Amino acid sequence: MDEEQLIWKGTPSQVLNLPALFLGILAASALTVAALLTAVVTGPLAIILIAAAWVVCLLPWLGKVIATRFHQYEVTNQRFKQITGVFSRRVEVMELYRIKDMELEMPLHFRLFGLSRIIMSTSDRTTPVIVMNAIHDGMKVSDQIRHYVEDLRDKKRVREVDYEDGDLE
Repeated sequence: MDEEQLIWKGTPSQVLNLPALFLGILAASALTVAALLTAVVTGPLAIILIAAAWVVCLLPWLGKVIATRFHQYEVTNQRFKQITGVFSRRVEVMELYRIKDMELEMPLHFRLFGLSRIIMSTSDRTTPVIVMNAIHDGMKVSDQIRHYVEDLRDKKRVREVDYEDGDLE
C-alpha cells in the first residue's frame, strides 16, 4: 500500500466560543451593575465583587477556548484522525473508506467568518457520525476527503451495502 501522507490538518475556529464569551460578558456586566448599585452599602468591597464576577463569569469561556485550541483534525490519504483533550489526549482514528456520506453545512454565523461544518456518516460502529466543526475551506476539505474515500474504495475493492432490519429475514 502507498505510504500514508498528510492531506489536511486543522483545528476548529474559536468562533465556536463566541456565544460563551457573550454570555459571560452579559452575566458579568449584570453583576457589575448590581455591585455598583449596592456600592453605597458594600463600599470598597464592591471592587472586589466586580473583579470576582468577571473572573467567575469568563472562566467557562476560557475553558472552551483552551479545549478548542487542543482539538485537532488530521486527514491523511488513508485515515481521519480527531485528537482532543488538554491534559489527557484522546485520538480517534477511522479509515477513510468507512465514510458513507458527507454533508457540508454553512450556517449564517459560520459564513460570516468563512467557516463551515462537515458532517460525515460512517460505517464505523464506535463513531457513526463525525463532525468537523467550524473549519476554514470546508468545501475544499470535503472534496479532498471525497477524492481519497473513492480512491481507497477502488484500491481495496470496498463497497457499501446497507441493510434494513427486515431485509435479512
